Amino acid sequence: MVNNGEGGVERSTWAQGWKGIRLLVAGIGVMLSGPLLAGAYEEVPIPQGASLVGTVKFSGTRPESLRYNVKMGSNPEYCKIRADEKGDVVVPQVQVSAAHELAEVVVFLQEVEKGKALPPEGPKVEVDLCRFAPHVTTGVMGQSLRVGSQDSILHQVRGWEYMGKNRLPTFMASNLKAGAEQAVPLQVKRSGILQLTCDQHRFMEGWVLVTANPYATVTDQQGRFSLTDIPPGTHTLGAWHPVLGYQEAKVTVTAGHQTSVTLTMTPATAQK
Repeated sequence: MVNNGEGGVERSTWAQGWKGIRLLVAGIGVMLSGPLLAGAYEEVPIPQGASLVGTVKFSGTRPESLRYNVKMGSNPEYCKIRADEKGDVVVPQVQVSAAHELAEVVVFLQEVEKGKALPPEGPKVEVDLCRFAPHVTTGVMGQSLRVGSQDSILHQVRGWEYMGKNRLPTFMASNLKAGAEQAVPLQVKRSGILQLTCDQHRFMEGWVLVTANPYATVTDQQGRFSLTDIPPGTHTLGAWHPVLGYQEAKVTVTAGHQTSVTLTMTPATAQK
């Protein structure tokens, strides 16, 4: 569901399960027709850029948290700081505030081929206390993902292009030690979704959504997001969550003005 008091949203489409997530290819995958199109996205001045701000809300029954016994992984004595009194690592599937605001949603614009400058470097994910931080992030195709660690134990981090029940290996950052960092290219072939795992710790999981342009961000703990320097006009706004799936809507933004949007995600879009 999408709501905009200013009338800037024309329609919304829910996409359910893996079938829905594949819709990302239509937008994120515009650059997949060639070898990572260094020239697919063009940086141009946006003197009267528009801005888009909003909140993502959660509605419905929260998916049950996942539980893993800390002894299932290596170095349980180190990782037990994450465990509860039963020795289980509890992993929430959604991060929802008391006001039903949804964190860790990637909000992005599809099919923008010209616009603001790319970020000077790609995203960074660190292993900290046997977890990936941030848990969800986003980066532009062709840039590098920096994988680091703050833990005194070793981690073997793998990247997978995620496609529902199937996944393709994309990289391995081996034997990460405290203070170490490895850079791996953000390259995808089909879905645009990268899953991060650790060979030693089953409960460790992270996500990177790879986009074709820099108009992407992740909602904070209050479900808030902001996109700036947008070319005026009508765009496809996408919202993706690792568990709740994908939603899109047409949004019209005006030069020099700010448009507000509220999105609502529900378990109805969860992958099966």
